[in-house]
Amino acid sequence: MKIRLALLICLGVVRSSLAADDVPPKTLDELKQRITTIVEKREVPALGIALVNRDGPYWVAGIGKADLKSGRAADEDTLFRIGSISKMFAALAVLKLVEEGKLALDDKLSDRAPDVAFENAWEKTHPVRIAHLLEHTTGWDDIHLPEYAYAAPDAMTVKQALDFHPDSRASRWPPGTRHAYCNSGAAVAAYVVEKVTGQRFEDYVAKEFFAPLGMESTSYFKTKLYDERGATLYQGDKPQEYWQILVRPAGSINSSARDMAKFVHFLLLRGSTSTGPILSKASFDRMETPGTLPGNAAGVLAGYGLGNYSTGHSIGVAFRGHDGGVNGGLSHLAYVDPLGEGYVLMINSGNGSALGEITTAIRDFLLRNAKPPEVIATALPARYKTIDGYYQSISPRNDSIGLLTSVFGILKVTHDDKLFHRSPLMPSWTSDDHVGAREVLVDRWSGLPTIAVVEDPLVGPALQVGSDLLQRVPAWMVFARLGTVALTILMSLVGFIAFIVWAARRGRKKTSDGRLWLRLWPLMATATLISYLFASAVSGSFLQWLGTISPMSVGLFLLSLVYPGVVLLGVAHLFTSKARERLNLPYWFAATFLLVHILVASYLARHGGLGMRTWA
Repeated sequence: MKIRLALLICLGVVRSSLAADDVPPKTLDELKQRITTIVEKREVPALGIALVNRDGPYWVAGIGKADLKSGRAADEDTLFRIGSISKMFAALAVLKLVEEGKLALDDKLSDRAPDVAFENAWEKTHPVRIAHLLEHTTGWDDIHLPEYAYAAPDAMTVKQALDFHPDSRASRWPPGTRHAYCNSGAAVAAYVVEKVTGQRFEDYVAKEFFAPLGMESTSYFKTKLYDERGATLYQGDKPQEYWQILVRPAGSINSSARDMAKFVHFLLLRGSTSTGPILSKASFDRMETPGTLPGNAAGVLAGYGLGNYSTGHSIGVAFRGHDGGVNGGLSHLAYVDPLGEGYVLMINSGNGSALGEITTAIRDFLLRNAKPPEVIATALPARYKTIDGYYQSISPRNDSIGLLTSVFGILKVTHDDKLFHRSPLMPSWTSDDHVGAREVLVDRWSGLPTIAVVEDPLVGPALQVGSDLLQRVPAWMVFARLGTVALTILMSLVGFIAFIVWAARRGRKKTSDGRLWLRLWPLMATATLISYLFASAVSGSFLQWLGTISPMSVGLFLLSLVYPGVVLLGVAHLFTSKARERLNLPYWFAATFLLVHILVASYLARHGGLGMRTWA
């Protein structure tokens, strides 16, 4: 369910690092060879792939080994885990009920499922609605680590899963004002489907979609067929256990390239099958069009719709679809309605760069004959000429992610007479956005109206880019944060070297005990900070341990307390130092170093990084 390629694909700048691959494939045979080469060079165990147009699939295959130990080859019937692509079926199920008049996207969740626990301080003015669940605009956290870690048996119902840990379902801002990816939204929508139909959600989807589409091997469950045909999941070359996902409607589907080709064909036919339509074209239009954010009312069409989002590539053509990830497996589905082309990729590996390279090769192939739309840039409206500066996202999936984005996710905005430019602080790409209809700026990669100035009820003026909401931050704050990081690294290196020198002098009886402690406290603070950050990074691959009380989660919790404790003890030592020691350089070096650590600890505390109980 983790979308590991989202940023790269949304920017449309995923480029192959293979030197021989600079020339896009022109024929299907060239594409097949390119993809086979990527699979081999990137050591991807197996790939399930389907390329489809409106006439049907024209390449469906399995490449590589579904299981490395036995040597079992992958084929078009090998079952892969498609992760969050499953959310597309939750949206389709809701849309079918909307067409039948049994449900409305504007219905309040509290009316449709009053037994689902959630918190919303703005419920009277901004209630959580059905559309918010599918567009990730409820304001809820993504599911918490205990939910990720829980091994849910297939017999567990959707409602039982929602009752397990409702704490994550608390709106952090008025629903419908910001987008933050949230796995529980699809599960709550699925429960609403159950309430309306009286059927188990998985049974409803199987009856209304899998069966009519002929997706005979596709299931939300670990079936006997999966045991026979399932691709073993790998991180590197290490097999991974099957992840029993708690919020099953959000990411639990297992499917084959053959079955997913039928689903892509259904998307290209906009709801029709060989036996007749399942959904109307109007429902497909709504599925593909974000509709709950302020920028959408202003004309923004890019971003996350109902279980379906847009990405670009290189020439102003929008792809739509979804991607997904589980531990040891990644997937990506996209289609271009104007071209009548689509594809799906599934790998039994966590190698996101490999999937990105394959994605680029396919998109280059599909767009080989496409011409960029003609753009006649006109003068920027005044509203875009006064907002140059630095921006940060204010709608993270979880508050802890905001710790990173507020330092390393800064976007720089500039403009000239006719174009609006966006780039990261360390520019690896730059946009050239131009004015479109209703004075909404058009992204050059997707060709969609993407950027609008909006009014957020909590922070005031903001910039909506696709589904992301950005707030302007002062330049001094941006560089103060980066400077604190740089200063921490620099002083850590200097302090480590100086401590070695001073320790050697101490061995020759040239340094007092007090001065030695002046060197030791900053060094210990640095050591505990590095240990904490390293443990946090490494533990990210072990969600099942972080989400429960385990040696790893308890150790991380203790490290998150030891660090500020060491900093405070160091500060206490400064205040109790003898007067003569305060006249020396080591004292002021230690004081400066500990001041930097106080800033770092305060920043961690602000974002929930201290006393972090990942199992709670």
